[in-house]
Amino acid sequence: MRLAYGSSKKGDVSEALKNITEPAALFFSVANENMLEHTAHEIERIFPGVPSIGGVGQAYCGNQFFDAGITVIAMKENIKVAADVLEQASVMPMKYIRRLENAVKAVGGEREKTACFDICSAGVDVRAVTTLSNYLCPLGYDLAGGTSNSAAVACNGKIYKDACAFFIFKSLKGKIKSYKENIYIHPQENEKQFMVTEADPRNYKIRTLENTSAEKVYTSELGISRDKITTQTFKNPFGHVCGGDTYIISIKGVESDGSITTFRPANKMDFLTILSMSDYREVVQDTIAKIKNDLGGASAVLSVNCLFRYIMFNDDHYWDNYLLEMCRSFSHAGMVGVGEHYNTQFVNQTMCCLAFE
Repeated sequence: MRLAYGSSKKGDVSEALKNITEPAALFFSVANENMLEHTAHEIERIFPGVPSIGGVGQAYCGNQFFDAGITVIAMKENIKVAADVLEQASVMPMKYIRRLENAVKAVGGEREKTACFDICSAGVDVRAVTTLSNYLCPLGYDLAGGTSNSAAVACNGKIYKDACAFFIFKSLKGKIKSYKENIYIHPQENEKQFMVTEADPRNYKIRTLENTSAEKVYTSELGISRDKITTQTFKNPFGHVCGGDTYIISIKGVESDGSITTFRPANKMDFLTILSMSDYREVVQDTIAKIKNDLGGASAVLSVNCLFRYIMFNDDHYWDNYLLEMCRSFSHAGMVGVGEHYNTQFVNQTMCCLAFE
């Protein structure tokens, strides 16, 4: 697969598309939700029938970063693509499962050569990811994607609220594989796991860990004051221990009763740990090496980077170098999201991607 891109800081769709030719699919991002409908309609008008999805967030292509106007990423060569949408994603996306099945049939789904990339409305991740993965993963089709910073997403020229828009890709030349990059590690000494003893997952609240307020456990373990909790998550997020893997949970805030609110729900009886920052420069190199090793090189990588990762990398003057490292190794593009999706899991503070052989 090959990637091309265009952008317009003033939000001119024709300008963003002027150098894009013969796309197989178009993924776009806009700076605010007010731009979403016009952009979707114009893309469909200029490239009628070409599968397209889009949402709100910053974007990157190669070593370029875009945080204003619109950005369009075109995918072309050696792929078949279908796009559709699961509606009522916070309530009953399964009602629209036939659309997913038909998209897979349309491209001629084949194990290891077929994958899904999705973008959903903010707050609907759990049911959307569960619905997608329950169908895709048993068939050997990987999933990666993320969350738009908006209540609506676009698909094939139309706008949908409370929805999950998706591409189904089939590679006509090689494999497609999903990856997630976790720049946090378990503490090397005195690692502790804490059972969630009281939670409100619907409202993304962890009330107690081991029958003690979540606030008290977190501040005591790290030796910090209550007012540091929301910034400490950049260095020490929660990790949900699930089988042999750990999935990151970012902290959003702290309540008067000692509950901690998060960007991903935790359930009663989940086991959480408090993670520590690793050498993220080394982790990025490891990810690049793994993709190259698995796929013998990659023609393209389409990714979603968490907003918290972007903020932290940017504050540490690493973001530009990160983009350079990725595009030195393969054609790389994607968006900054407010949540990330990897196969069966909804995660935070992570990079998730599809790599094309």
